[in-house]
Amino acid sequence: KLVMHKTEKNLLKEQRQNQKELDEAVNRISALDTIIGKLYEDHVFGKLTEDRFIKMYSDYEKEQEELKEKVEFLSEKIKTVKDQALNTDNFLKLVKKYTEIEELDAEIIREFVDKIIVFKAEKVNGKRQQKIRIYYNCIGAIDIPNTESKTA
Repeated sequence: KLVMHKTEKNLLKEQRQNQKELDEAVNRISALDTIIGKLYEDHVFGKLTEDRFIKMYSDYEKEQEELKEKVEFLSEKIKTVKDQALNTDNFLKLVKKYTEIEELDAEIIREFVDKIIVFKAEKVNGKRQQKIRIYYNCIGAIDIPNTESKTA
């Protein structure tokens, strides 16, 4: 529970930071639209030389394009984190449903496991080892460090 709380706290902090950056980028894009409009007016009324106008205009356009890419990236990142949080919540509900499993059966496997990949067996230090990756429903694969070797 403590680990989940820390992870959730970090996720919320990251989400707030991403949302703040997204809001700033959207506001700057809007401000650049206004600046570009005024820049054009200054050029039309002769307050800026052609060269200066072109330089400033291209700089603002470049900044605006970069910001649009950033907005797209951050929006997708925020959505992904929300989806992950929802999937994690669904997985935890499923885990709570089966807190005291006495016997593993096909129904439980179907609810928990999306797929299992069994890799080719290898001999390491004279012992047969085989890597298995389990993809859980809702959360995907979890990398657990290999702490103990099992022989088959």
